[in-house]
Amino acid sequence: MQREKKEVLAKASCAGGALLALTLGVAQPLMAEETGRNPLEEKQLGAVEVVTATRSGGAVENSPRSVSVISRETVSERPGATGVQELLEELPGIQFARSGGLGGQIVMRGFNSNNARSIVTVDGDRYRGRSTLEFNMFDPNGVERIEVIRGPASALYGADAMNGVVNIVTRRARVDADQPFSLSPRLRSLEYASVNDMWGGRVELVGGGQGFDVLVGAHSRSASDYDTPLGEARNSQYESKGLDFNVGYRPTSESRWELSGRYQEVDTGRAGGLGAAPGEPVLKVSETPITERYLRLGYQGRNFGALADSLDASLYMRKFDTDIYQTSKANAAVTADVHLQVYSPTVWGGHLIAMKGLGEHLLSYGADFFNEDFAGRDRQITRSNTSTGAVTQTSWEHIDRQSEQTNVGVFAADEWQASEAWTLSGALRADWVKVKIGSALANESASQRAAFGSHPGSTETALTGNLGAVYKLDPVWSLAANLSRGFRAPSGMDRTITSTAGTITTLPSPDLEPEVNKTLELGLRWGSDAHRGSLTAYYSKYSDLITTVVLTSTLRQRQNIAEAVIKGLELEGQSVLAPRWRLNYMLTATHGTDESSGRPLPTIAPLSGRLALRYDPGSWYGEGVLRGNKGKYRIDSTQERKSSSYAMVDIYAGSRLDRLLGEQWRGWKVVAGVENLFDRLGRNPAVAEDIAYPYGSIGNPLVEPGRNFVVKLSSDF
Repeated sequence: MQREKKEVLAKASCAGGALLALTLGVAQPLMAEETGRNPLEEKQLGAVEVVTATRSGGAVENSPRSVSVISRETVSERPGATGVQELLEELPGIQFARSGGLGGQIVMRGFNSNNARSIVTVDGDRYRGRSTLEFNMFDPNGVERIEVIRGPASALYGADAMNGVVNIVTRRARVDADQPFSLSPRLRSLEYASVNDMWGGRVELVGGGQGFDVLVGAHSRSASDYDTPLGEARNSQYESKGLDFNVGYRPTSESRWELSGRYQEVDTGRAGGLGAAPGEPVLKVSETPITERYLRLGYQGRNFGALADSLDASLYMRKFDTDIYQTSKANAAVTADVHLQVYSPTVWGGHLIAMKGLGEHLLSYGADFFNEDFAGRDRQITRSNTSTGAVTQTSWEHIDRQSEQTNVGVFAADEWQASEAWTLSGALRADWVKVKIGSALANESASQRAAFGSHPGSTETALTGNLGAVYKLDPVWSLAANLSRGFRAPSGMDRTITSTAGTITTLPSPDLEPEVNKTLELGLRWGSDAHRGSLTAYYSKYSDLITTVVLTSTLRQRQNIAEAVIKGLELEGQSVLAPRWRLNYMLTATHGTDESSGRPLPTIAPLSGRLALRYDPGSWYGEGVLRGNKGKYRIDSTQERKSSSYAMVDIYAGSRLDRLLGEQWRGWKVVAGVENLFDRLGRNPAVAEDIAYPYGSIGNPLVEPGRNFVVKLSSDF
C-alpha cells in the first residue's frame, strides 16, 4: 500500500512539476467582482457586486451586514481534496470542522452548523433536512458562486438564521436566448489530489436558444483514506456522484421561468470529529449512502408597476434518504454494529420576494415557507462476542416518533439613501412555527413516554428585526453599524429524537423553547482602486440556549438553560501592492463563554488567519498562501483539551490556456500546486474530540491532511 502511494505521489509530482514549469497560478480573491472581466487583467480593484443573499437590490458596500462572496473565478479554479467547506474556510469567522475526507460542518462565529444556528440556502431557498451532512452534498464545480452573511439574518430568513447564511448559487447556462437552439457537450473540470488519491470531474451539456437556456451536468469524485503526518486517517474515504439540470425559458425580455433539479449520492466515512467520534478502531461511522432528490420551479420578472420593480418566486421539494453504519469496539468484550435507516425528511418550501425603488428608498418585502416531515429512524443492532464469536441480532425497530414542522414568515426591509454620506437600513419579520408530534411507539420505554407526556406539539410566533447604518467618511473610508435580533426554532427532530449510548439514554424534549440572540456589529471599511477591506467587531448574547442536561446517572435531556456570549473580530481584504502583485488577507479572533456554567464554549478556534501573495505578469500567475490556527488554551476541560498552534504553506501555479495556445482555448485554465508544503501536523481547534480516549490518535481530534499535490483543469463558460 505504501509503495503504491509513493508511486502515485511520484507521478503526481512529475505531472505537477511539468505544469509548474509550463504555467503558474491559483484561485481568485474572495471578493472578486462578477462583471465578466478577468480580474487578473485588472490593475485596480473593482466595485463589490450585488449579492442575492441579502434579499435586496442594493450593493454590498451599502449593507451594514458582514457579507463576503466567493466568486465564480475562485470556485472554478480552486483545486482541493474536499468540497465547498475548504472554500468557506477562507472567509473570516468560519472554520471547517472536518470529520472525514469529505465530511464536516462549518463553525460560524463559534457555533457548529450542525446545531442549526446558521443556515444554508440554494439559490435563495432554505436547504432543510440534514444539517450534519448538508455540505457533503455539493459538487464544488457545479457552483456559480457562494454568498455568505455572517451574523444574525433572521429578519430576512427567519428561524435558525441567527448566526449566518451561506447561499449556494448554482450554475446556469449563459447564452443568448434569441439565438438558434443548439446544445454542446463541455468539459467543466478534471482534478486530482495526491493526499487521498482523489479523482474528480464534471461534464455539462450547455446551450439554448429560441427563448431557452439549458445546462445539464454530471459529476463524480472519489477518494481513498487521506494521509496525515501521523499516517492514514482511517475511514476518511468518500465517493460523490450526481446529476443536475437547470432549464430556463424567457417568454418575454422581462421574465424568466426556471426548472431545476438534481440527484445526488454520497458515500462517506467519518474518521472523527462530529459527536466527538474518536475514529477507528474505537468507533467507525459511515454514511453509505446519502441520497438527495431535489426539484425546483422558479420565476423572475421585472416591471410590475406600483407593486414592484421586480419579483422573484420559487417552489421546491427535497427528499433525503441515508443509511448510517456504526461499528463500536469501545467495549473490548463485544463489537456492536448498528445500522440506522434515516429515510427522511421530505421538505417542501418556496418564497415570493418583491423589490421596489421609491425615491431614495429601496424596499424589499415578501414571504417564504417550508414544511419538513420527519418519519423517524429505523435501527437494527448486531452484537458479536469477541471471545466466543457468538452473534446476536435485534429485529428492525422504529425508534423515533414522527414529527412535522411548518414555518411561514413575512418580512419587509428598507435601504434608505438618506444623504450622500448616510445609508440607513432596517428589516422586520414575523414568523409562525408549528410542530406536530406523532403518536407513541409500541417500543418506547416508560421514561421516554413520560418525557413526551400528552404533548401533541407546539405553535410559536417570533418577531425579529435589524437596524443598521453605513456612514461614508470620504470616498475611501466608511463606518458601519448593525443591531439585530435572531432566533432558532427547535425542529420536530430536535424535540423527538432519542438515543441510547451504552447505559445512558437521551430523552426526547417536546417542550423546547426557541433560542434568541441579540447582536451588535461595528465595522470599519475601506475601498479604493488599490485597496479594499473591512474590520468588523461583534458582540452576540444568546438566551435559552439548548444544552444536554444530566438528569440521573442514566438519563440525559436537551433543555433550554444556557446563556452564552460570543464576541470577536473579523478582518478581510485585498491590496494591489504593485502592478503585478496582489495581497489577500484574513484574520479571525473569537471568544465564547457559556455564562450559565462560566466555562468557555467548546470547539472554538481562538485565532485563525490566511495570507496570500499573488504575482501576475500577464501570461501566467502564481500564489503562495500561509494559513494557520493559534493554539487553544482557554478550554472547557469537561469536553476538550488544549491544542497546539500550527501554520501551513500552500503554493499554486497556473495559467489561462488561451494565453499560451491561442484564442481557441479561451476559458480554459490549468492549476497545479502543493498544499501543506512542509507536511505540518495540524489539529483544527474547531474539531470535537472524546477526552476519554488518547489525544495522540489520528482521529481524536481529527488531524488535518498532510502534503498534497493538486492538479486541476477547468473550463469557464
